[in-house]
Amino acid sequence: MPYKIRRAMSTDTAGIQTFYKDSLPLINTQQTSWIPGVYPDIAVALAAVSKQELFICIDEQDIIVGSMILNHNADESYQELVWLKSEYNSLHLIVHTLISHPERLKQGIASQMIAFVKQYAAENDMFSIRLDTLVGNIPARKLYEKSGFAYIGRHDLPSFDNKGVDDCVFYEFKL
Repeated sequence: MPYKIRRAMSTDTAGIQTFYKDSLPLINTQQTSWIPGVYPDIAVALAAVSKQELFICIDEQDIIVGSMILNHNADESYQELVWLKSEYNSLHLIVHTLISHPERLKQGIASQMIAFVKQYAAENDMFSIRLDTLVGNIPARKLYEKSGFAYIGRHDLPSFDNKGVDDCVFYEFKL
């Protein structure tokens, strides 16, 4: 099923709020390390809209079924890894908080979102796409590897509540 993926606009606010309200309670926090009520948070998503960093995936009925934040902001831990494209500059696109609605799994939403990211990065002259996920998030890891992302390594990232660390794996797609 083809989906439309585009940059979110302020007119999408109600749909984004509905998407977050409906999907976040269903997300497996053991796979993601996301913390209900802490992260992901609708305020972060709406701030990303105003920065033009939130992208949404819409189905044929104009319902938001996925979202992600794309920017150049990486945790400082990213600097400790050996990347395929080692130049440290703003030409690396970082994918954050890629969400596909849990009730719509296995419908190609996340795959199409990743394909969009690759096209978007190429059109905007990025050197690479980088992302991370919890080591136990096997579905995400399989998606990234199937999509041609190279495994870079394993490293701790601060937990979303800043009360510890999460064991994460890092991937890069070289353009």
